[in-house]
Amino acid sequence: MGWIERCYQTYEKNLSQVGKPSASIRFGWEAPTLLPVAHTTQKVNVEVSLTADGAFLSARVLHPTEMTTVIPCTEESSARTSGAVPHPLVDKLQYVAGDYTAWGGSKKSMWTEYLAQLQTWCTSPFGLPSIRAVQAYLEKGCLIRDLVACRVLFADETGHLLKKWLGPKDDMPPIFQSIPSGDQTETFVRFQVDGNTLSSDPAVWDSYTRYYLSTLHETGICYIQGEEMPVSLLSPYKIRNAGDRAKLISSNDSTNFTYRGRFTCAEEALSIGYETTQKAHSALRWLVGRQGVQNGDQTILAWGTENEPLPQITGDACDVVMCSYNDLEDELDASDDNLADLPQTREAFAAAFNKAIQGYRHKLPAYSQVSVMVLDSATPGRLSVRYYRELQGSRLIDNVADWHKAFGWELRYRKWQTQENGKKKSIPLVFVGAPAPADIAKAAYGEKVDEKLKQQTIERLLPCITEGRKFPKELMLAAARRAANGIALEPWEAAKNRSIACALIKGYYHRNLKEDYTMALDDTCNDRSYLFGRILACADQLEQYAVYSDGDRVSRPTNALRYEVAYTQHPAKTLTLLRKQLEPYLERLVKARKSTYASDLMLQLIARIPTEQFNDQPLTELYLLGYACQRAEFYKKTDTNTKAKVDEDTEE
Repeated sequence: MGWIERCYQTYEKNLSQVGKPSASIRFGWEAPTLLPVAHTTQKVNVEVSLTADGAFLSARVLHPTEMTTVIPCTEESSARTSGAVPHPLVDKLQYVAGDYTAWGGSKKSMWTEYLAQLQTWCTSPFGLPSIRAVQAYLEKGCLIRDLVACRVLFADETGHLLKKWLGPKDDMPPIFQSIPSGDQTETFVRFQVDGNTLSSDPAVWDSYTRYYLSTLHETGICYIQGEEMPVSLLSPYKIRNAGDRAKLISSNDSTNFTYRGRFTCAEEALSIGYETTQKAHSALRWLVGRQGVQNGDQTILAWGTENEPLPQITGDACDVVMCSYNDLEDELDASDDNLADLPQTREAFAAAFNKAIQGYRHKLPAYSQVSVMVLDSATPGRLSVRYYRELQGSRLIDNVADWHKAFGWELRYRKWQTQENGKKKSIPLVFVGAPAPADIAKAAYGEKVDEKLKQQTIERLLPCITEGRKFPKELMLAAARRAANGIALEPWEAAKNRSIACALIKGYYHRNLKEDYTMALDDTCNDRSYLFGRILACADQLEQYAVYSDGDRVSRPTNALRYEVAYTQHPAKTLTLLRKQLEPYLERLVKARKSTYASDLMLQLIARIPTEQFNDQPLTELYLLGYACQRAEFYKKTDTNTKAKVDEDTEE
């Protein structure tokens, strides 16, 4: 089953949503409407009110929130650029106004063509009295005169429409604010008859759909439904956004090699029913707007035909938990307060993550099928399906959960924006889980990674998340190399990169090599690189502690971090040099009678490395895990000692 059939099924199972205003599941902003067949959307500037018998009542400029309008269209008009192809009902003054030329319209009037098309609809068995009222009014040829008379449009002293407003900005009429260019001749007009806005009337939608389908006579076998029906030759666009003119299906090139050499005509290459492609593309557009993730030209979409909520596949573990507050309101009792009170400990966050995953699993219908799709621009006018996968909903959720478990690490680079006393405040978030694919790309190639490279990296990672495939080794190694060179980065970036690199190493060894490492320090691990990493952490801690104990608050990299790259390539030689650099700091601690725990532990760890392994063979990426786990253990020990001291003082 392909994406067209899956999108068609999605449309059929969501017929109750056709024409309804929509909003993004995850973000709340206005999203595309699930359109009726033979309809599209258009930004409309003016609404004209008529009586039931076609007499002019009033007109008004639409508020920006009202401008997006569902309008009937033909296959040709939905894809028009500059051609003389009218929309059947809602259109520019150039088409709907019989007095367009008299009021200074510079483009060719298409009023005659528009009226002929509208009359055909009105006189068909599917015509409605409200549509005939619009026809009766427009036949009078006085639309612009009426709009000028009620001060919706404005003319100069010659009786021509103003092309731009020349008066004070504070006095600018709404119509000039509604049209970006300021040219009133570009005004789109819709109609209201007897108080009923035609563009939002399901009866009008149904009337036009049935009428237009009756006019399609060129039939063929629909490859999706396997039936003889009217076929489509022009594919819809506006898939990723209202201004997107790239198409997924196109066969209008009969002179080059689009299909020639394999087939004699476009219909032999692909034949899709008009109604089928309309429903499939409308569903895809609707889904992309509601729950698609945009990365430049790249769009990532995961959906189920039953419209079930799914976990965020391109985010980190924090995104999964936060999105669940929107997707699973019944299970999680969502509120803004909950978002502000996200768990701050490993245990609490793990519980919240598991609750979110179970909530998604509970919402899955029986035998749920989901699809994952990646769209990208092959050329400015063409879209390509870069990745497409169908799988059971339960399997997708299991794979997402496994991804965050296998590649889980303690991450501290996220912040949550909240309000406190009327002011915005950033709250640091500490969570355990896999990093987002976009952050993985930055960890491997830098914060200013090329947009195309980032998109390609995200695309490579999707099968690892959705299908449980092996992780690319070179990507893990690239992140590890940048983490080792943290001295060249800003402190926040170095910390972020190191934690992400640890997550990738842990996940890579689990998934690719079936070796398990944990975030907790494994004192039983005798891997050479792991031990050398712990030794490096001891050197780092010893110097930091000595400087801090001496009252020096100057923040500077330790010798351990300065020599880290050399240490990974020549560990034995560099360690000898590093120990000499640490002697003054150790003397400070001894004289001050401070703890030398880090130094003692370093000696113990050195003793655990077999003599034949204590050499300059380069370390593997596992040293990063040893370093990170030992550093975390030092912090844990420090926090425990501090708490004990506080308790002791309290008792006294």
